[in-house]
Amino acid sequence: MKKIFSIALALSVGTQLNADIYKVFWPEENMQGSAGWDAVKIVNVSSNTILDGSMAGVYTQDLTSLQTGASTAAGGAVYQMVRSLDAIGNGGPTVIDFSGSNITFRAEQGITLNPQGGANPSYTYDVVYKVNAATGEVLETKLVASSTAEQVLADAAGFSVDLEESTLNRSGASTTFQSYASNVTTEGTVNIVTKGGLVTEQLSNADGSSLLRKEDDGTMHIGQNSIVLADELVSTSGNDEIYSSSGVLQLGNNDSHRTVIKGTLEIPKPTQGNHAANKSYVDGVGAMMMAAAQVNYNSDPSSAINLGFGLGSMDGENAFAFGVTGNNQNSGARYSATITYGDYTDQVAFGAGVSWSLK
Repeated sequence: MKKIFSIALALSVGTQLNADIYKVFWPEENMQGSAGWDAVKIVNVSSNTILDGSMAGVYTQDLTSLQTGASTAAGGAVYQMVRSLDAIGNGGPTVIDFSGSNITFRAEQGITLNPQGGANPSYTYDVVYKVNAATGEVLETKLVASSTAEQVLADAAGFSVDLEESTLNRSGASTTFQSYASNVTTEGTVNIVTKGGLVTEQLSNADGSSLLRKEDDGTMHIGQNSIVLADELVSTSGNDEIYSSSGVLQLGNNDSHRTVIKGTLEIPKPTQGNHAANKSYVDGVGAMMMAAAQVNYNSDPSSAINLGFGLGSMDGENAFAFGVTGNNQNSGARYSATITYGDYTDQVAFGAGVSWSLK
């Protein structure tokens, strides 16, 4: 009879991870000897695609070192070896992973060594296989022992082996599940690998704080008090945007860091002393300086008073200036005062000075 095992993966991260669902039809061990009895059929129920493969490598794997070790330990007793993917009461092995054509699964009592006569011990192992289902080649094998004696035998025979020792013996119903939470049986870090899409509204830390989330306005937020990413479809400017929800975004965090920009950097008109100046602002200041210079350029240094007017322009930015200069014959003092205005800076600048000739 064909045995069926269903694989379904669901990950709770604020919503559900969309994953394909599979059915695995394992080899028909009761038909051993007939053509194709060791075949495996993997059906993607979600996309209605099928892999017709093989588990031939599982049934032809060289286990003589394990069988010989058991015989030697029992003083030469003969041991019969049985290998099977027919899990006890579960309808087939438990699938751990399926990536490409490689399937990783755990077969309950996958290998059993039974003594032929006498009171020698039997050895029973669950087996974790990684098999290329397209070719039937066994890529990895790990034995799972339930006693120290089984572990020692498998290790001496050159197999990778884990010890699952328990004081409880259970042969009733069992349930298989997958959890990404840290718990008392978890060792190390669990990685989730997918070539498909991850559909979620938020990724969170263990304490519930946000790592990554999407708001109703379509913006993506990184962190609890967040850096915000907005593409041109949802931004208010019509451009792709990156900014901080706190109102301050800093690039780099020490004096050795550098920020390199390829292309152009556009900044608005500076309004405070620590603001960077753009080209139009610099051109506007240059035009004001040129306008102020023209006030004094044509003045008569011997005249008691001169009134002047000047214009300046630099790359489309314009300015004008008005000024007064003069010479006091009695004191020998010369004086000047100039006021300028630039259209881009929208600011007025004032300057004044006085000087005396010493000879």
